[in-house]
This record gives sequence, structure tokens and C-alpha cells, in this order.
Amino acid sequence: MLDAYAAALELFLKSDPARLALAGGASWDPGARVLRLRYCGREFTVAAENGDIAAGPGHWEVTRNDLTLVLQYLVGASGLPPRGRWLSFLELPDGGHHYRPFQAEALDPLARRFDGRGEEFLKAGRLLGGEEAKMADAALVIPVFPKLPVAVLLWHGDDEFPARAGILYDAVAPSHLSTASLYVLGCELVRKMLA
Repeated sequence: MLDAYAAALELFLKSDPARLALAGGASWDPGARVLRLRYCGREFTVAAENGDIAAGPGHWEVTRNDLTLVLQYLVGASGLPPRGRWLSFLELPDGGHHYRPFQAEALDPLARRFDGRGEEFLKAGRLLGGEEAKMADAALVIPVFPKLPVAVLLWHGDDEFPARAGILYDAVAPSHLSTASLYVLGCELVRKMLA
């Protein structure tokens, strides 16, 4: 059985790179035979011949999850633009089945780390290309992929309530990536903000 990376690579190698670029908001360089795609504020180059991925300069370590997400987005992107309407993880298809682990892996660490540190939270998100948004006590909208923005929210704790964090996906997200991939994307986004 293929793992997620191998499965995405197999699909990528069978696909028309110009079509993938158009659907995902990437650029296609037919001379160099590479796709260029922005992911979390960083340019990635994907070779059409073999799927090799090179990351441009950035402040975060590229993981196998990142490489997998880049390929999954390229082969799965529907071409639809963002809708400007937000969905919580619970509102994604079958999101309720995986919400508790998502909360433990992504939301709780984010809330603990940045409670009372709104400026640090905003700075971490700006490093990923995020722009401040008027939601929660502090919030950013991060263009994780060209057609897939994600909002990251923080509410500071007080005497009555602990700090909370939220991750909202643009309503177009399920047309680009599966819920399992959006789970990994949320966790990777948090990992980068905490780094």
C-alpha cells in the first residue's frame, strides 16, 4: 500500500503540469519543466519529470508532511477560488471524527504558547505570509496555498476561562484537500508558528 507521499507523487507524475498549475494557482515554466507554488509564505519548485521538490529560502524546516501537502494540493486543487466564508475543523466532512486529536495536536499547543502574547502570535503568523484580521483577540489570515487561505485565531485566557485557539478553513478547502490532509495542514501550520 502506498503512503500519502507516494500516492500523491504517483498522481502528480500522471498529470498535465500546465493544468495542475492553472487549478492550483501555481506557475508553470515549460522551458525548465517546473511548477512554482507558494506554501506558507515560501516558494516551492516541483520538477514535472520526477516530482522532486525544492524549497526556496525560509525560516522553517521542510518536513515530509510539507512535501506531501504540496503534492496533494497540486493534484487535488479544484481551481475554485476562496469563498470568503470560514469553516471550523468540525464543519469539514467527517471533521467531528478527528476533532479531539486536532484540538490536542494543534489548537491546545497554540493557545498555551501564545496566551498573553498577541504580538508574538501575530509576528509568527506574518512570517508565514499572514495578514492581521479582525477576529478573536488576535487573528491572522494565512494564504497557506494560493487558493487556500486559513485563519488562525487566539483568545487570551483570564480568571474565568483558559486561553483558546482556533483554525478556520475557507469554505473552498474541501474542494482542494481531503479532511485528513487539512488536519495535517493545520498541525503543520501550528508547528511552524511555534518554531
